[in-house]
Amino acid sequence: MASKEKANQAAEKFARTTAEGYKTAIDHAVAFQERNIRFAQGVADDAARELRGQAESNRKMTLQLVERAENQRHAFQELAGQSVDAYMDFVFAPLSYAREGLREAGKAAS
Repeated sequence: MASKEKANQAAEKFARTTAEGYKTAIDHAVAFQERNIRFAQGVADDAARELRGQAESNRKMTLQLVERAENQRHAFQELAGQSVDAYMDFVFAPLSYAREGLREAGKAAS
């Protein structure tokens, strides 16, 4: 009976150490998966944060471009208005001189 008992004890020890080995492997696999999940979540969070930052930067740039386009439009309108005024003064200058000459002639004749 003693050798049967020793064989049973050896079998139990083998089963226990095998089970402990599997448990250790499973524990490491679970920990590895948890680390992978945390890593993937961190990557996703970082990507989302970066995309939000880029979107905000693009929004600010667009607002600045719109503002500058408005300023450019106002400047062009002012330039066009000044150009038209200068052209009109140039076109009507001879008539203004003639009118002034007629006024002066009328004063001299009176």
